[in-house]
Amino acid sequence: MRCINKLSMENSHSFGKWYNAFLALLLLLLMLAPKLTTVLFIPFIPLAFFGIKQKYFQFKLHIVPVLFVITYLMYAIYTAFTRHGDIAADYLEYKLSFLFFPLLFSFVPRFKVAIQLPILGLIVGCLYLVVAGFIGSYRCDCSTVYGISCYLSSRFSWIHHPSYTTVYYTCALFLVWYSNRMRFKWMPTWLAIFVSLIFVLAIGLCMSLAGMLFFVLACAVCILVLIYYKWGKWVALGYLVVSPLLLIGLIKFTPQLQSEWKGAKKYADEYVSDPEAFIRNKKFPMSGSEVRLVMWSAAYKVFSDYPMGVGTGNVDEVLTNYLNNLDQRELAKQNYNPHNQYLQTGIEIGWLGLIIMLAPLFISLYIARKKLNWLLLLLVTNLMFNMLFESMLQRQSGIMFYTVGICLLAVFSSNSLLPQWKAKSSI
Repeated sequence: MRCINKLSMENSHSFGKWYNAFLALLLLLLMLAPKLTTVLFIPFIPLAFFGIKQKYFQFKLHIVPVLFVITYLMYAIYTAFTRHGDIAADYLEYKLSFLFFPLLFSFVPRFKVAIQLPILGLIVGCLYLVVAGFIGSYRCDCSTVYGISCYLSSRFSWIHHPSYTTVYYTCALFLVWYSNRMRFKWMPTWLAIFVSLIFVLAIGLCMSLAGMLFFVLACAVCILVLIYYKWGKWVALGYLVVSPLLLIGLIKFTPQLQSEWKGAKKYADEYVSDPEAFIRNKKFPMSGSEVRLVMWSAAYKVFSDYPMGVGTGNVDEVLTNYLNNLDQRELAKQNYNPHNQYLQTGIEIGWLGLIIMLAPLFISLYIARKKLNWLLLLLVTNLMFNMLFESMLQRQSGIMFYTVGICLLAVFSSNSLLPQWKAKSSI
């Protein structure tokens, strides 16, 4: 009997290595080429059947993946109201991740998932993005007259939109230090410092104001928790007083951040003083902050007029009509999305669809708090914060990354298959 049990454990361990390699490859491809990740479902099918047959897997529904599936079904139902079948079909294709990945993570391993290899896959993928960014920027510098601007924003982050790339680098940086604290052999302190500096530099070069702001806030919270447990609440309170001054100093002495901040503040003041005049007087081309204020205003008006939604694929048409009515004809020709996922979803599938889309996020926050899973907390708060400034779930770069990360962490954390960290070691 002991020999049989020992053999079974060895087989389970061997199968676990294959499963961990699959997760690592999945996360790596999410960075390099999101569209290729669907190809991984082909080898996963025999892996899943073998795992179920050998009782390494159990098929188990979890509320978070189920709600992602229901969100997809809402988009599918609202295609009945579309006037643009081609756009609706593209949206359904992009959002297939809401079906595929919840199904994938419904096959729950009976063994504990070793996360070293998946973490390594994500970090290596992000380092590849940095290298590719510098190569692309160098080519731009050599063949154009853009000069230093070749190393900034979308010219540096040319594989993914800078907002998404900043998210990847932020998560990777925190995983670097988690790996170091867990004493993974491949992440000694000197390497963690070196890789962290690379990611911090890359975050700065992406020039995503919302991404950088979240990164600074996340770092500030982590430092606060570390100070609280190391030196007590009074030192932590002192840090709370000093940290805003440090943030102000960072903005003041960083020219690009200072320019972005002044511009955003100026436009916000103008908008608050007279919203209608701001919208009608601003003409394209505009700065990013101006575009967002106009698009948010138009999108909010659409959502107010159509609380039940306008239908999958109809958002661009309806927004264009509203922008034309606001005398923003040139901006309307750009076919910009609302730059806000809350408004984007509300306009498309109504307030009920918006609630369903938000439900797995709030449930994941509850799981993160209950299980002390700081990575799940980081991922969900990052998504909810960035959704204020970008339609983060409209591109495959965002849909796939967040769906994979949230489903994996929520399901496996709930089933105690991922390590749980006590508050003192949650940095």
